[in-house]
Amino acid sequence: MSIHILGNGPSIQCFDRSAWSETDMFVGCNFSDPSFRVNYTSVIDVGAMKHLLRGRVPAGPLLLSTRAAKHGDRVDPDWRDKTVGIEAIADLPRDRTISRNLSMNSAQHGTVYSIKTYSDHDVIHLWGIDSFWSTDIRSTTDAIVRPNQTNGRDKPKITRQWHGYWRKIFSEHADHEFVIHRPHLGVELVSGFADVSNVRVVDERP
Repeated sequence: MSIHILGNGPSIQCFDRSAWSETDMFVGCNFSDPSFRVNYTSVIDVGAMKHLLRGRVPAGPLLLSTRAAKHGDRVDPDWRDKTVGIEAIADLPRDRTISRNLSMNSAQHGTVYSIKTYSDHDVIHLWGIDSFWSTDIRSTTDAIVRPNQTNGRDKPKITRQWHGYWRKIFSEHADHEFVIHRPHLGVELVSGFADVSNVRVVDERP
């Protein structure tokens, strides 16, 4: 059985929920498309948590970082009773040999938690994670969390640090197969990822 991590990069349009078994696990990131019918959605940032506290309904039960949950407790002690449910509240992995300030992102948080919790699912499909081939970190949730932003989202320093965390995840879970789904548009993965023994790349047509 498989776990599908559904990022919010433009290539998420390649994902077709109907093509996959109902026995698979589907993990959203922040504000996923409700049609994906996720089992739960990973929310790590206070910015996203603020929108949940204002009444935005997530696509599924929340997999929260402790940081996001603590913010909720400060703002509204009863927020847990007002959500669609909580899958778990988990510490957000951080490795200072990779980054002094940046922790794992929501997709990585969802990946690590899902592997640990659902050990009978040994294939991890990675969708909509465009940082594998691009430094543009535009997200389908930008319109929600940063609606007034007008400047670009080209962030090579951030994507380099995310790459470090992905390499750590692939290395520490060598008994799992990771499948990176990319659009069939001639995009090239960042150097090194296509050569990892437990990583497979699949070209999709949007």
